[in-house]
Amino acid sequence: MGEQKTLGAKINVTVTIKISWLLFDIMNETFLRGRTIQDKENHKEVASMFASEDEENREKILRSIKKGFAEVKIELSDYLNEDGTTTDNSHYDGSTDLTLSLTMPSNFNKAATTGVGEAIHDYLKNSAIAEWYMVTNKSDAEQYVALSQKSLVSIQQAVSKRSRPQRPNDSTTDSTTDSKSDSTTGSN
Repeated sequence: MGEQKTLGAKINVTVTIKISWLLFDIMNETFLRGRTIQDKENHKEVASMFASEDEENREKILRSIKKGFAEVKIELSDYLNEDGTTTDNSHYDGSTDLTLSLTMPSNFNKAATTGVGEAIHDYLKNSAIAEWYMVTNKSDAEQYVALSQKSLVSIQQAVSKRSRPQRPNDSTTDSTTDSKSDSTTGSN
């Protein structure tokens, strides 16, 4: 009749961060921020704020994304489904999307799945911009550090969402129960 759950079954959640969208959001955010503070005297400073696809800019941003992704993994380590025990500081070239395989408790609220992905994307964006601005626009860097911390809290909140227990639906009923329920549900 209904979906039968296995007691204690974990829920597998896969989060994929599309690197092309993440890079676009970082570049777009820095462009919009620069445009809002631009005046007749600060053209050069504002131009340096813009993150771009230029190799030196891209390398810095990708390094920040890799660092932020490692921080997300630490934050989600209780749920992370990885068995690797080695790491290195090799270059991340941005040619592959970032993926997390999480094993969530059986009562994880699946409606929060999108929230987990969006909060991770937001954290990676804000932390990369904060690091970018530490070099190019120190006055705004702290604002993005604070935004990334808020995103980290959102990640924690999203993975902590749980579903309310469902009342069991007895699949075996006797005929007297069926006739009683039929008589009480008739129209008046």
